[in-house]
Amino acid sequence: MRHTRQEEEIMKLSMWNIANRLSSFDLELNIDEKAPAILNSARLAYATNCVHVYSEKDCVVCNGEGNIIKIHNMKLTQAFEIIQGTFDYFEDWSQQIGEAIDEGNYQEVMNLSWYVFQNPLVLFDGNNKMLGLTKQYGPDDLDNEWAYIYRYGYSSLNAVNMMKRQYSNIAFHRHGSQSYKFNSNQMMRYSGIYYGMYYNDMSCGHLNLLARDRTLNEGDYQLLDFLARRLEPSLGQFHTNITQSNHNVFYNILFGKPYDEKKLNTQMHYQQWNADDIYQLALIQLKSDSDKKEFRINLDTLAHMILRKAAKCITLKKSPYILILANYDLNADQTIMTFFKDLISNNPVSIGFSLPCKGLKRANRLYKQARSAIYYGSLFCRDKRFYHFFDYAFDFIVDSSSLSDCVNACMPGIVELWEMQQGSGDEMLSTLKCFLDNERSASKTAAKLYTHRNTILYRIQKIQDILKCDLDDVYVRDYCRISMKTLELYQQKSTMGTLCSSVSNYPPPSEKKLSPD
Repeated sequence: MRHTRQEEEIMKLSMWNIANRLSSFDLELNIDEKAPAILNSARLAYATNCVHVYSEKDCVVCNGEGNIIKIHNMKLTQAFEIIQGTFDYFEDWSQQIGEAIDEGNYQEVMNLSWYVFQNPLVLFDGNNKMLGLTKQYGPDDLDNEWAYIYRYGYSSLNAVNMMKRQYSNIAFHRHGSQSYKFNSNQMMRYSGIYYGMYYNDMSCGHLNLLARDRTLNEGDYQLLDFLARRLEPSLGQFHTNITQSNHNVFYNILFGKPYDEKKLNTQMHYQQWNADDIYQLALIQLKSDSDKKEFRINLDTLAHMILRKAAKCITLKKSPYILILANYDLNADQTIMTFFKDLISNNPVSIGFSLPCKGLKRANRLYKQARSAIYYGSLFCRDKRFYHFFDYAFDFIVDSSSLSDCVNACMPGIVELWEMQQGSGDEMLSTLKCFLDNERSASKTAAKLYTHRNTILYRIQKIQDILKCDLDDVYVRDYCRISMKTLELYQQKSTMGTLCSSVSNYPPPSEKKLSPD
């Protein structure tokens, strides 16, 4: 059954659609490059939004609202039957496509599509898995990339990287169609159209139409748009049913939902990420608008722009937020931080940054931290609109009722020192505690620990290198102290009194309801 307005609409044609269908005849074309798809049928007399078919000298003229196709060496009755037959053909095709989509038979959708495009077409899901391609072409009929997709069911990493290199100015994950062309390449020889598909504000797949047997024109863009809009609701629902959650594996990880390990590994390869990288999340909150439709449009526009500017990151949407996940410390990237500051200057947005964390498995804490940064930041510095969780972690810990949340909010450098102490008995953490307790006096600390002063100075320098912050800052010292106290409490309350070797073994934090406004 079909449930959306897009799926129920009657298919209309443009003169380009008709010309492509009649390409084997002797034609003379005078069609505007952007001739719209508004035609309902053929007529022997003029009617609005119909193709008027009539004789003129030695040819038959097909006039579609001023766009002309002249067919030579053909009688009027035969030409009229062919033109009207084209409308009937597309109506049948649309029905067959709908039935195949309803059955989830995406391979059949691709096979049927070849008859209208007369060119290779391949369909991918939101995780770059091939769902179907036009089997009228074998694995060796196009290029190396087609053969790879045909055999393995995924795009090759080299092809993905090549697309990013040659078309860095194009956001291949935005909604709609974009054209591309390769000069000459053994791996990818054919130009084409890329169509990014979205459902419920999330990418659910894309279509690639290649110009192998016929030059592409406006009619192909129109048909591809029609096909994509028929596919989008089905693909969105298809992925929801498979994962019982949002189909994007990074989205599921961030929100502690089930995900497919194989899909995660594939996506990590595409991103060239490693599971033990440093991960950080930036959360962009768009100011609420009384007009919900306008708000969705603005959020979508902003997300598409960010996709282009933050190409190395994963960009997701969760209204009223846009999530940007990076496999590095965003604060060290001057280019993207400058972009964020420009974003704030020119848009009604606030940005919250989580703490960096080591390992993707710990990323389920990042959304709460970035969201809390905006919440606490707006309480103390409403006009700033640029908030780091680091600056409000002390407030978060004091305000939290969950020990697990507090542990996750501890200063990363303190956590690293604590894990070093648990793993090998390292004395760095105890040295720092004594140093702070003795008002940062190296001499008093040395006397207290029965250690030479130079040794203490050496340790403090190493500690500051790990913390990556200045112990002369009052807030940094307070954050260090409350982090150490939190970890000591966690250690004491560990189950059965056993010492926990890693914070990553602690259960993920529960969601605390915050009011960002």
